[in-house]
Amino acid sequence: MASTGINNADTVAAFGRLMDELLADANGPRKPPVVTFWCGAGFSKAWDRRSPTDGELFAIDLDDIRDFPNLQHVMHVIGWEDYRHLDFERFKNLRYVLDMQVRYPDIRNRYFDDQNLRLSIHELRTLVMRRFTAACDIHNVDDATLRFSATGVSPEQRAITDFFAALEDRADRAGLGDAWPLYHFLTTNYDFTIETILERVYRQQAPVFGRLYRGVTPQRICGGTIWEHLPRTVDRNVIKINGGFEILPTLEGFDFEYRQRSDAEIRQEPPLLILPSQVQDYDEPYFHQVFPKAVRLLRETDVLVVVGYSMPQEDSLVRFILRQLAESPHDARGKHVFVIDTKNHATIKSRLEEMFFYLPRIGWPREHYYSGRFEDFCAQVTGGTRAPPNT
Repeated sequence: MASTGINNADTVAAFGRLMDELLADANGPRKPPVVTFWCGAGFSKAWDRRSPTDGELFAIDLDDIRDFPNLQHVMHVIGWEDYRHLDFERFKNLRYVLDMQVRYPDIRNRYFDDQNLRLSIHELRTLVMRRFTAACDIHNVDDATLRFSATGVSPEQRAITDFFAALEDRADRAGLGDAWPLYHFLTTNYDFTIETILERVYRQQAPVFGRLYRGVTPQRICGGTIWEHLPRTVDRNVIKINGGFEILPTLEGFDFEYRQRSDAEIRQEPPLLILPSQVQDYDEPYFHQVFPKAVRLLRETDVLVVVGYSMPQEDSLVRFILRQLAESPHDARGKHVFVIDTKNHATIKSRLEEMFFYLPRIGWPREHYYSGRFEDFCAQVTGGTRAPPNT
């Protein structure tokens, strides 16, 4: 029994029973079940312990921007040139300053203009990608095979891949097949963790891109035209709410680039990333396309599994999207939410019930909490030998 009052074993058992119930009638009169994993930073942390948290990724020293002249100019103009270190909160303030200067030209500083503001945002995105890749393996694909780098699998990673493979096998036995996959992903992360996991789960030699729908269709993937990677069956949603390291805006739309790029190439074409700010700005074509897809998926979802996402207050728009799981009490009936996190249970529970304000009154969607790491949850669901210390 956890000190938080959560019985992890009961949550694991509830997940197993629910999957049995949903899949028992998968070919019945109702629509096939939909399970959606909402992945935050804790999901990537479960796969690779070196994956940086927000406080680690979005914190910079002046030395970090020594070769970013536009960022240096911004720091000088706003009077921050003497700060030796910007923590997460001050990083959000810096991004907010840039956002406001972009959105409201009438109040723009005399030394800011469209060009240097755009370049500063590009440099900030480049810096974030540089910091991430310095902290851990970003899992680029091999240039020749376009498959993610084959590295040793840790026991924790094995537990995670076994968990998703087991879901895949259960769906196949229930007769769902490729036409209607059991589970999908919505993620606030930039990295390639989900793609890396799915490549192992699919157990195929072809690149994983052909089996994923990303909410937008790119012009090119890893230098090849979309026709070279034309999906045979588009069966699984992987939608990145905050952008991704592989998403490169172009004049025609978007390219996806999973191959390793030099620092100079990243500077030339920085990835599309939403960076933390006091007021998040999603006013770019990519988000106008993927948000409706995310909303539709959530409304179709029967079971939402929230992994390592603490629903922070600054994510107001993202929280509003998450709320589309059930925008009214009527929509909530029959739905379940599993929350898997190591953070303070009371805080996460209060934030979830703030989004679904009718939850305490009607009891829907059903709440299930697991206090611990996702890899331990996976091991217990699949009957692995690893077990967290609080059960």
